[in-house]
Amino acid sequence: MQCRLGVNGLALWQYASGLDDSRVMHKDFVSPVKSIGHGITCVANLSCGEEVWRVMLELSQDIGHRLRVHHLAAMGVQITIRDCGLLFKQYQGQFGTTTQSPMEIASKARELFDANYPWGQSVRSVTVRAINLVDAATPQQASLYVDQISQIRKEKIDDTVEEIRRRFGKNAIRNASLLGDLKMPGISAHEVVMPANMYR
Repeated sequence: MQCRLGVNGLALWQYASGLDDSRVMHKDFVSPVKSIGHGITCVANLSCGEEVWRVMLELSQDIGHRLRVHHLAAMGVQITIRDCGLLFKQYQGQFGTTTQSPMEIASKARELFDANYPWGQSVRSVTVRAINLVDAATPQQASLYVDQISQIRKEKIDDTVEEIRRRFGKNAIRNASLLGDLKMPGISAHEVVMPANMYR
């Protein structure tokens, strides 16, 4: 089995044979969240950086929300890009400080994409992942290169946006750049509408 499927094949054989030497966990044990990400296969190829940016920003809204739900903050971002030839490319980078901000996560993802993706092929799917997670309450060393007053203002804006969405729904407040066709499934422009007589 191992010669055909490698290390994973050996693990599968052990599980199928009832052989598991991992530690026995307490019944209340919850596996820690190691990363939070969101990916999507678009309904059409993304042919320019601006289209990729809009998808990354949309995905990052969900990531920022889930970081807050789990009381976590990210120290890095990882992106996975699949082109129309089904080839994957993966890049990652670190923040100077921890963040829960969807805009900061999306901006770092775009920075990684712009610096690394060769544009030999159009993009078909995008995944953004917040990595190196820490407790959101973990004290952080102040940086001389970060405007702390501006940072506090941005955090307050993010808190307000999160509260509005909690009370009135996810789409109660959106970035203007996310209006229009994002080439993402689930957007009304791509939903199939059946003829009225189909419902009679």
